[in-house]
Formats: sequence, C-alpha cells, structure tokens
Amino acid sequence: MSDDKELVKKQIEEFLAARGRFFDVLDANVPKQGNSTAFDFDACKEPSLKALYKEFYAYDYAVRKMLPHIYKKFDLSFNV
Repeated sequence: MSDDKELVKKQIEEFLAARGRFFDVLDANVPKQGNSTAFDFDACKEPSLKALYKEFYAYDYAVRKMLPHIYKKFDLSFNV
C-alpha cells in the first residue's frame, strides 16, 4: 500500500502542477471581470481560449469530484 500511496501522491502532485500551469497561462492572457478572479472572456483578444477553458473546466471538475475519495483511500492531504 505504501508504494501505491507514493505513486498516487506523485500523480496528484503532477496533476495539480499541470492545473496550476494552465491557470497561469489563462491569467497571463485573459483579463478579469472587475476586481474579481472571474475571467472576462468577452474582453479576451484570443476567443479560442474561452472554448479551451470550457473543455478544461469539464475535465477539471470531474477530477476534483473524484479526488476527495482518493485522498481518503490513501490517507493523503493537499491544499487545493
């Protein structure tokens, strides 16, 4: 189980790092709505980023729904 736990921990860390890099790209290329953290895709110079974000969000949401069960199974904790 310890080897499985370390493998799962490493893979989750890689997923979270990739997720962070994706949001870094959006933060650099998509303005925010007012003083919020919400992206303003209507003001974005690259309209295809909105479609990309929509697809990513569906994937990201599905993974984040599953993660608490994985954390519990392998006794892991992450600050997301």
